[in-house]
Amino acid sequence: LVQEKPSDYSVEAAKDIAEKYEEKFANEDSDKKKKGRLETADGTKPNVIGIMNEAFSDLSVINEFSTNEDYMPFIHSLKKNTIKGSLYMSIFGSGTCNSEFEYLTGNSMSFLQNGIIAYTQVVKDKLPNMTYLLKEQGYKGNLALHPYLASGWNRVQVYDYMGFDHFYSETDFKNPTMYRKYISDESDFKKIEELYENRTEKDEPFYLFNVTMQNHGGFDKTYSNFHNDIQITDNHKNEQAEQYLSLVKKTDDAFKQLVEYFSKVKEPTIIVMYGDHQPAVQSSFYDSLFGSLTNEELMNKYRTPFIIWANYDIKEKTIDKMSANYLSAYVMNEAGLETSPYQKFLLKLRKKLPVLTAMGCFDKKGKYYESALESPYSDMVKEYQILQYNNLIDTKHTVNSFFYLSDEQKK
Repeated sequence: LVQEKPSDYSVEAAKDIAEKYEEKFANEDSDKKKKGRLETADGTKPNVIGIMNEAFSDLSVINEFSTNEDYMPFIHSLKKNTIKGSLYMSIFGSGTCNSEFEYLTGNSMSFLQNGIIAYTQVVKDKLPNMTYLLKEQGYKGNLALHPYLASGWNRVQVYDYMGFDHFYSETDFKNPTMYRKYISDESDFKKIEELYENRTEKDEPFYLFNVTMQNHGGFDKTYSNFHNDIQITDNHKNEQAEQYLSLVKKTDDAFKQLVEYFSKVKEPTIIVMYGDHQPAVQSSFYDSLFGSLTNEELMNKYRTPFIIWANYDIKEKTIDKMSANYLSAYVMNEAGLETSPYQKFLLKLRKKLPVLTAMGCFDKKGKYYESALESPYSDMVKEYQILQYNNLIDTKHTVNSFFYLSDEQKK
């Protein structure tokens, strides 16, 4: 699993690509800027709260099935001040930190070897990501939160490489509500509220990134503290799937409470929530839903929902296809925040290949390719591969001006 450099990689090649796009973006930035959907009316920087929700997904994207009640009623009903869509991931059932890695850094698992766990095998040094870019724009807090073991996926070290100022884990919770053997999303989201209320620099925008735990597999045991409220009422009935969907309903309830809390907060706030992968319930359940599918149709197994909600007026939209590597750049751009040249590059690529994952990609016309390098945009994909290797692997020669904003970080 040693990461080999791209065949056409060199530091000079990375510098040439960076210089080409930096000049291009400088010319584009001189044009009149369009107002983003998430931009506040007075240009105030909004608080940004990111939530990667463990195994959170809407399994009906695979095939329809019937339940005794809606397992996501609040999220399904959300329309006002909301952007929703489908996010395509590079993993299924496990490997949480790989989705986290794609979201925070804008890098793609498609350029890493199959089987790689990004946080434990690849991230070995300071790494450009959303956290540094927000800190460079005056954001405070800059907190990481995960209601489980801090040591998982080497997060203690990785979060330091990524510039988080503090990492809260399960030891920071007092008497939380537990479902099965994990801290509930209800208690997790209340911790977000608590950390927001206890922030010390209240005149500055606040940033927090949260990875939940409630919906983690497995789903093969019964528990005295959890009941399967959601029942599948057709021939797809499966107890593991019912336990999972009942947990998703608890997530929906907790997210409703979080939205209600921030609806009353005066400071403009954006909440971004997405699922890291679909759950590893019994394969027989997926088999009953899928039937025989092509590789393109199997991409549905890698879809999770994403929700961007704001407590102020924003332009609503539904996005049919996006992959996790674009999401943080999309949020920052739409919020009117300054984006790095790398993020601008990603947003330009997204217009051509809105989905680019380790499992395949879709172009702007919806055409599927097993590899982005087989698409008509392979030249830009190769540039992406070189840029990623430069910031992730060849860290002694990273072209910092392309990945950061401030002169201090560029050094």
